[in-house]
Amino acid sequence: MNKRKTVLYPPTLNFSFLKQTPQQISEQFADHGYDVIFCNNTQSDKSVEEVYPHVYVYHNFQDVLNKIKHKQLKIDVYYYTWAKSSEYVDQIKAKINIYNRVDEFPDWASFEQEAMDKADIIFTTSQKLYEKTQESKPTYLIRNACPDSYIARNSEVPEEYKNIDEPIVMFSGAIGSWISTSLIRKVADKYKTFLVGQEFGKECPKNVINLGVKNHEELHAYYQHANVSLIPFNLKDGITHSSCPLKLFEAMAAGTLSVATKWGETDIYPEAVLTAKTDEEFLNQVDKAIQLSANNSKFVHRITKKTAKQNTWKNRFMQIEGAINEYCEKSGVMIG
Repeated sequence: MNKRKTVLYPPTLNFSFLKQTPQQISEQFADHGYDVIFCNNTQSDKSVEEVYPHVYVYHNFQDVLNKIKHKQLKIDVYYYTWAKSSEYVDQIKAKINIYNRVDEFPDWASFEQEAMDKADIIFTTSQKLYEKTQESKPTYLIRNACPDSYIARNSEVPEEYKNIDEPIVMFSGAIGSWISTSLIRKVADKYKTFLVGQEFGKECPKNVINLGVKNHEELHAYYQHANVSLIPFNLKDGITHSSCPLKLFEAMAAGTLSVATKWGETDIYPEAVLTAKTDEEFLNQVDKAIQLSANNSKFVHRITKKTAKQNTWKNRFMQIEGAINEYCEKSGVMIG
């Protein structure tokens, strides 16, 4: 029997906070022969928790570093998504350091070069990030994706959607600087609109029904039973053009059309994502998506799920595994 390899993810976010790229990729590592040490951002004396088979949440990162220092723990892959986490590379002494550029926040800019310099492999989640990443390191475009489990699932109608005899529009995730709240407000002036997520520096429009954060298992139902999912990003915000939204893939996996602001990453899936350059066009696309979902729902489900099957986390991990194997072959590094 092959010995399981070990991946370390440093404190960046809590495992239970929404379900983002780090949690999804951690689960994929675990499904493919790795033990994953996922260090929560909130540090405490809580005991280690196995939150998914072979994914262990640690609440004391210093304890992990001490175990590494005293050779009680060996790390095969150090996987980090926050540029500043590269400061631990020398202490962790992993056989392979992977930096996954998932966003381009201005606050991270001063740490980016060191993060790339210290990485052996770099992943980027969007074409723009791929083009901006230095060419001297092995760099791969590995976009975000959807869980395989979302595609076949059939969820019950959420309580908040019941007894609503009109189209339902939803926005999932965080309302931050990169989101056009004015555009959400315009949609909500016409259609019953729900936020399933949280305010993150910007307020939810008053005409939107704020349902707060739901866990990832619950979220599927809110996608599935909505007529359309919104991706109303603000193109004037620099973050947007480097972004590859998770909600784009999760909506299609649930069989729901998305209407998105038009940029490189939303233009790739024309059958599942309707895009718009202007507010007026965006509102027209919402009308179109609602008509399609009402008049031809079976076709919509079939075409969105077909696109989703080509963009699952399992498929993405095949790219990750290929990148690791390629690095090992070229460098002579052996893991596991």
